Amino acid sequence: MLSSCGFSKDIKDLQSLSDERIRRIVQDVLHKNKKEQTGELMITSPCNGAVFPPEIASPQFTWQDNTPGVQYWVVAVDLDSHQAIYNVTGKNRWIPDERTWEAIKKNAIGSEADITIMGVNGIDRPVVVSKSNLFISISTDRVDALILYRQVPLPFMVGEKNFRKIRWMLGDIASCGNPAVVMKDIPVCASCHQVAGDGNIITMEMNFQNDSGAQFISTIQENIRLSEADFMTWSDYPKPDILPKTRGLFARISPSGKYIVATVNEISYAAITNDPAFSQLFFPTYGILSLYSVEQHTFQPLNGADNAGYIQTNPSWSPDEKEIAFALSETKNHFHEDLAHIKTHIKDMSIEELNRRFPIQFDIWKMPFNEGKGGKSRPLRGASNNGMSNYFPRFSPDGKWIVYTRSRTGIMLQPDSELYIVPAGGGLERRMRCNRAKFNSWHSWSPNSKWLLFSSKANSMYTEIFLTHIDENGNDSPPVCLFRLSDDSMAANLPEFVDLNAGKIKTIQLNDKG
Repeated sequence: MLSSCGFSKDIKDLQSLSDERIRRIVQDVLHKNKKEQTGELMITSPCNGAVFPPEIASPQFTWQDNTPGVQYWVVAVDLDSHQAIYNVTGKNRWIPDERTWEAIKKNAIGSEADITIMGVNGIDRPVVVSKSNLFISISTDRVDALILYRQVPLPFMVGEKNFRKIRWMLGDIASCGNPAVVMKDIPVCASCHQVAGDGNIITMEMNFQNDSGAQFISTIQENIRLSEADFMTWSDYPKPDILPKTRGLFARISPSGKYIVATVNEISYAAITNDPAFSQLFFPTYGILSLYSVEQHTFQPLNGADNAGYIQTNPSWSPDEKEIAFALSETKNHFHEDLAHIKTHIKDMSIEELNRRFPIQFDIWKMPFNEGKGGKSRPLRGASNNGMSNYFPRFSPDGKWIVYTRSRTGIMLQPDSELYIVPAGGGLERRMRCNRAKFNSWHSWSPNSKWLLFSSKANSMYTEIFLTHIDENGNDSPPVCLFRLSDDSMAANLPEFVDLNAGKIKTIQLNDKG
């Protein structure tokens, strides 16, 4: 049964035809669809088997078709109710309108929608010359969170002129509109960010008043105006004179918002590559974890992650604040020519060449927090001692899982990086199905532990944000590209689920004069 029909006005040969004539053409095409085709049509998005949240706005279907003679395509959606939705288009993409997508979602909850895309030649006697299909389903699990992320021009470069081009966005997967710009035209570097305290506190690393260790902590409100009173600085952490200023690397705020843990007294290796997609190699070569009390404004080393013979970095809190996971490696200070004068290197090399010259591998360890007293740390089974570099551990909010990033070497921006999941207590790790062909990292759990965001460069040099569903057994689905969060000339990175209502943050502005 044909329940609805649509066609794009960009198909010149179909513009003058009536809807009834197009309907007969489609009926003829659907009849011929039963025959085997030898064309070269490949559906590129979404992935076969993709699972969508029930509140998500319509996705974009895209395909590549190199079959000679293709004039237009017919998209047919077979629903479980024995109805069909179809569309005729002259472009290799289709975004269902709101009514059509709602009909697909209604019929695909608890079952699958079968979507077939056919390349067609001719109008009077249409011939199907290529064909491909996929299945999608709609989960009953909602996301119920917004996405705070950063859009960055590539290659990434420092300096006020380049920092001002970076935009901070708040995306809503339920919206068909563009994501809101909540912060822009900031003259300084700003990076990692989190929301804590049941969505009432936001914190972000920001180079305030020329202090690279500065980090703001603010209550959530519609219009956030940052002044000196909103900032703490990791530069206040005591350090030997020989070490550079502390930046508070990879800082993470605790779920309650009472503490922040970060790598301090750090020494880092940084190099600019000749590849705009992977424009820098960066990793710490020395550092310990320090705890900052938001209420008392005090610092202390974290016992169990303060061994001077190692790099301790990338901390992550368990949801009950009883454990901290972190990445650990032996110090690599011999990579520096002069420890007293650490500098960023400019190298006419690819990231792969630099990786071979400066290899480093991390393991993920866990330790008890013990209300700030710390304790003995141990390697996490399934994320350590595997001949790879393991980093960016993130606990699921229900405390059951840790998802981490693995690559041959390094700790950030690695082309071969992939996501793995392991029980939070350690065990058998599993490579996740959601991984794309190139660069998978910067992941974030939804507040209900049912969805995971991550970034990938699978489609272009400009990083995009993907979404995958996680079931109670830790199995993930093929991902959905959140294309409305993408920009053709900007990388979308550092995505974080934030437990906020739509529009709760409208602007974040910096008063750099204090």
